[in-house]
Amino acid sequence: MTTISAKIDNIDKNLFENILNSIGLNVSSAITAFVKATIRENGMPFALKASEDPYVYSEENMKYLRQAVTQIESGKGHEHELREDI
Repeated sequence: MTTISAKIDNIDKNLFENILNSIGLNVSSAITAFVKATIRENGMPFALKASEDPYVYSEENMKYLRQAVTQIESGKGHEHELREDI
């Protein structure tokens, strides 16, 4: 056995531990599972990609935007001036 040490944000560590605790794992078990999955996949066990703007591409937000466009086109929407100071 060997020890791996990593520095992460304290808030992230606490959130991570809380999630793991809720599913019955500890940090060591989760890291071991990640290592095993990486070996099995011969690479990262999840997709790595540049972040996308979640507002533009989220299906939930696109649905909201389509509904808003429909309301505006039917005369039921309200247009507001764009504020750039927010």
